[in-house]
Amino acid sequence: MRSGSKSGDHYEDTNDANYKKWLQEKLIPNLESKSVIVADNAYCHIVQLNRHPTSNARRGEMLFWLDTRGIRYSSDMTKAELYDLIKMRTPQYETSAIDCLLAEHGHTVIGLPSYHPDLNPIEKILGIVKTRIAAKINYF
Repeated sequence: MRSGSKSGDHYEDTNDANYKKWLQEKLIPNLESKSVIVADNAYCHIVQLNRHPTSNARRGEMLFWLDTRGIRYSSDMTKAELYDLIKMRTPQYETSAIDCLLAEHGHTVIGLPSYHPDLNPIEKILGIVKTRIAAKINYF
């Protein structure tokens, strides 16, 4: 992959917009129908649509999120309790933009668990590299 950034570092170019463009222009046109894509948890792979409220969100925003999903709550719940309810229910409402894009074309995405070396071999390699770099760093 050739970087378009001034520094020549392709990581500067890796963002959700560029990843989506690559999917649309390069990957999807070349996939067989009903393909399964295995993706790691790189930020550009997991950008969420309809993000859930954070713990810093206003109470009204939390209530709106719960109401629009038909999730029942008690009117006397504290903001912390509402957020716990949101966190508990978020996984069933999470949808990544990339999952939706690929599903529109008849494909399925399977996400790998974070830092799981048995399913994501690059994690083993990164572990070796980090260990070797740490061994060469001389701390004063």
